[in-house]
Amino acid sequence: MPLLDKIKKKADDSAAEPEQPAIPTAAATTPIRQRRRPAFIALGVALIIVCALGALWLVDRLSTTTQVVVAAADVPEGQRLTEEDLTITDVTVPSGVATIPGSDLDTLVGQRAVGQLEEGSLLAPGDVSSEAFPAAGTAVVGVRVSAGQIPTNDVDPGDPIQIVGTPREGDDPPSGDAPVITGSVQAISAPATDGVVVVDVLVSSDQSATLAALSATGRISVVLVPEEE
Repeated sequence: MPLLDKIKKKADDSAAEPEQPAIPTAAATTPIRQRRRPAFIALGVALIIVCALGALWLVDRLSTTTQVVVAAADVPEGQRLTEEDLTITDVTVPSGVATIPGSDLDTLVGQRAVGQLEEGSLLAPGDVSSEAFPAAGTAVVGVRVSAGQIPTNDVDPGDPIQIVGTPREGDDPPSGDAPVITGSVQAISAPATDGVVVVDVLVSSDQSATLAALSATGRISVVLVPEEE
């Protein structure tokens, strides 16, 4: 091919190639300086300090325990407290809960339980009293009962009961209302070899004589009744 034709063909090929678009260059930007606000920074630091102090206070409250007196055994109402009935334990006492400090344990021995004390329960000042038992206007009567005269369900000290007079075995039911004595269990003995148990019943003084007379006949029945709300 003549030299002139080669030069012409090369020129035609160059003209046929598309032009490459120009690569845009990023415009120069000027960095924006952010203004620091000291008030916001101080507020954030203060919040961090408050949260830290609150966490320390909470940990201190949860880890602080107090020695208090608790019941080491079930104690019926009116029973005189012994050293075996009481013990000391370390507990975290919620605010507003009345307790007896462990240092006062010795002063409680010899006092009486105002109500039924359950094993493991915290003692409050109102749970014990140095006053005589039974209190004025009340009396405790021992009642002997055998199987069939007392419920087979658990009857525990503090339970409200009724002592009902019953007719002789085989007799007709009474035509009128049967005599009823209302009281509460103060204590109950372990069954004897013949199955008889003695129930100490706390009643009002004006009912004590009637209950003692009913108990002497042996014709009674112990009825477990709901607690009054």
